[in-house]
Amino acid sequence: MTRNVVLYELMALDGVADEPGEGEWFGGADERLTEFLGEVISTQDAVLLGRRTFEKWAPYWPYSSLQPFADFINSTRKYVFSSSRPVLDWPGSLVHVPTPAGEFVRHLKQQAGADIGVHGSLTLARSLLADDLVDELRLVVAPSLAGRGTRLFGGATHLQRLELVSSDRTGDCLLLHYRSRR
Repeated sequence: MTRNVVLYELMALDGVADEPGEGEWFGGADERLTEFLGEVISTQDAVLLGRRTFEKWAPYWPYSSLQPFADFINSTRKYVFSSSRPVLDWPGSLVHVPTPAGEFVRHLKQQAGADIGVHGSLTLARSLLADDLVDELRLVVAPSLAGRGTRLFGGATHLQRLELVSSDRTGDCLLLHYRSRR
């Protein structure tokens, strides 16, 4: 049995999922967002992060009390994709991965364990989508058009068919859960 790679992203209606602008374009959620995030992370025992996300999160999450994510991200094995070892240290398990993401993730999926999460990390997320390695998408879609920024689904990829597992709301935001049909 292989492990699932689960991509969790906050995004605007036009597909923009990065900063700058997160503080401007993301909003309209209520307490259901925390429940949704809890559902997503409850099945994960590893997280894949890009270098920039790691460098942004490493100074913040070890000191955060924002639950349920703080306890999860601080106690979960984190694989950081970067050509060089990150300068920042993050308590808990951290593995620096200099090899190509696709090759590493294919191998990781074959090992025993629970789901593998991808949180933020747009460059990594887009690479894994292009390599058809994402098994589930858990999206929080904000009721806004960001206009500028990196889009999650931008760039070259091939046709991928998805199955809608569930949809819900948190305030004015949509909570979408898709599974790959491959």
